[in-house]
Amino acid sequence: MKYPDKVTFASALAAFALVAVPVAAAEVSPGSEGSGEASRAAPGGARLSERGVAVEQLELKEEGVTRALELDAEKIERDLGTVVRKKDGTESREPATDAMKRVLKGAMRDGMDPSFAEGGDARQVFGDDDRIQVTDSSGYPFRTFGLIQGEGPDGGIFNCSATLIGPRTLLTAAHCLYNHETGWLDNFVFAPGLLSMQQAPHGIYEYEEAYIFEGYITNYQGYYGSVVPWDIAVVILQEPAGDNLGWMSYGYDPQLGDFVANIVGYPGDMPPGTMWAVSCDVSAANMGDSWFQYLCDTYPGSSGSSVYQYNGSTNERVIYGVNVAENPSANTAVRINRTYFEWLRGLVK
Repeated sequence: MKYPDKVTFASALAAFALVAVPVAAAEVSPGSEGSGEASRAAPGGARLSERGVAVEQLELKEEGVTRALELDAEKIERDLGTVVRKKDGTESREPATDAMKRVLKGAMRDGMDPSFAEGGDARQVFGDDDRIQVTDSSGYPFRTFGLIQGEGPDGGIFNCSATLIGPRTLLTAAHCLYNHETGWLDNFVFAPGLLSMQQAPHGIYEYEEAYIFEGYITNYQGYYGSVVPWDIAVVILQEPAGDNLGWMSYGYDPQLGDFVANIVGYPGDMPPGTMWAVSCDVSAANMGDSWFQYLCDTYPGSSGSSVYQYNGSTNERVIYGVNVAENPSANTAVRINRTYFEWLRGLVK
């Protein structure tokens, strides 16, 4: 698979490696297929808005990522603190966890998911569009993927994609929750397994808390490349949707190597609320410690989708990144490195 200008762009992104962790054993969180029982809408009658528009997956320009991140231990530790937004509007900050600090101290020196077969604009579609519509989300893993909506300060409604990684926990992108010009979005709701704006077979759930990295806010210099390493987020739901629906595993593997990426989300160029799946190759040559690139066809609204590997011999699915950005050469995911793995493990509920 050809990546135009991959050497130049990869070199620029490499300047943004948060930490260069020593080789360690891979770790994977436990996933679950859930009870499989019919789910229900969250108490309070949460609803999706048909006014929702896709949040743009931001463009990652080469000139925007050539400014190297200052590798100062104390600054990185501050950047990896967490900013928490609660449904009641309060905001708080929490320092990096002890597990994350231990990682930092040590660091400072076959393919396509078979369930896919069953089940013009600012966004990148490369060559022929090979996305597959999912029309039945009753099975695992499709019922763990969903559309997340947030409301902006001006009342605008914005759509992104998210994945259950725990009974009440969603993995998504920070730019789906926070805008550097207007601040936090609010009133987040999540529709797992959504098939259309009129068809939410597993209910709609309201959020309790949202988490992003301090560095996503404080390092912004007027361009997206200044914060792309921190474009990962967690949302905690009020109700345990995953008890019935299940949740995906996420993992850290310093020796990941070539793999086939699988992405399921809600691209804005398709009918509103419809679920689409795609897979493509990821080359080890296009990986950094905190990112990797690929030519999967995605579109605004796909932001926040998990990027996962399917192992046919074990039937295991493991998330290794979050789809976040575009470039003329390829699309980009924030990679779950060891530091991010510890962050997620400390937040999952």
